[in-house]
Amino acid sequence: MARPAEFDRRSVLEESMRLFWQHGYANTSIQRLGKQLAMHPGSLYGAFKSKRQLFLEALECYFERSSEQMRVLLQNDTGPLQGIRLFFQHLVDQICSDRSARGCLMINTATELASGQQDEAIRERLQAMFESHELQFRQALQAARESGELAPDKDPDVLARYLLVGIRGLRLYGQLRPGRRELESVVQQLLAPLG
Repeated sequence: MARPAEFDRRSVLEESMRLFWQHGYANTSIQRLGKQLAMHPGSLYGAFKSKRQLFLEALECYFERSSEQMRVLLQNDTGPLQGIRLFFQHLVDQICSDRSARGCLMINTATELASGQQDEAIRERLQAMFESHELQFRQALQAARESGELAPDKDPDVLARYLLVGIRGLRLYGQLRPGRRELESVVQQLLAPLG
């Protein structure tokens, strides 16, 4: 009996994630969510307690998806550095296919909500999400250094932060809808320090 309820909740989170991603937190009202989800606002409040709680769960859904994509790309059979290159190629593909220029929900949220003192809990959760992605890069870079793919004088901690900052910049630049050639040239420069 619990299985259908879980499926319904996941569907609501997926659709809510798309709405928040497209319109932002402030511009996604409970009424808009209710209309899109074909749910009465009272039912949404009953299930999630608040728009903020629904948003946090939708953001978590996005994070889980992006983390799994990252893990699959980084932990491939072609080596850690090639995994990083594959990740950035995938990122370029995503940006080029994103016709609405939504960017990244995590970065959009950081820009909209987590700056200043607006919402410390969301800022802290985003920080943990970004640190988790940084850790995946660090592990790949450490593996590359141990296997001799990455020069011993390269610091995996510094490079992991550098790559994470690079993703943020690339995602924001992608919202201007540059061409694939421009994105690929930026990625080429971004990955140059890896050797």
